[in-house]
Amino acid sequence: MAETFWDKVKKGLRVGAEKTKEFAEIANLKGSILMLDSKKGGKFKDLGLKVYSLYKDGKSSEDILKEVNNIIQEIKDIENEIKQKEEEIENIRKESNIKEEEVKEIENELKKEEGEEVK
Repeated sequence: MAETFWDKVKKGLRVGAEKTKEFAEIANLKGSILMLDSKKGGKFKDLGLKVYSLYKDGKSSEDILKEVNNIIQEIKDIENEIKQKEEEIENIRKESNIKEEEVKEIENELKKEEGEEVK
């Protein structure tokens, strides 16, 4: 039987039952951050395409900025949401005496599950 994400995390981190809930919360938040990062990447793509299209149509810089302001605001909102989730992770980590390396391991396992390159 294939090893599950949680099996890998528990084995790699030697997670005790007392911290399983906290690790699950962190994993959930990290998963949300990965999805938000992906969404942000899509917004940057939309922004670039819109700017280029408007530039190609001969719009002025001021007109381009007006046209793309809503996309820029969406990116800022996503960044704020990511920051909030990162702060939640840090609070959980500190309250539960979880090491930063353990949080990084959770993130790496999530990225592997998603097929992303782990840095």
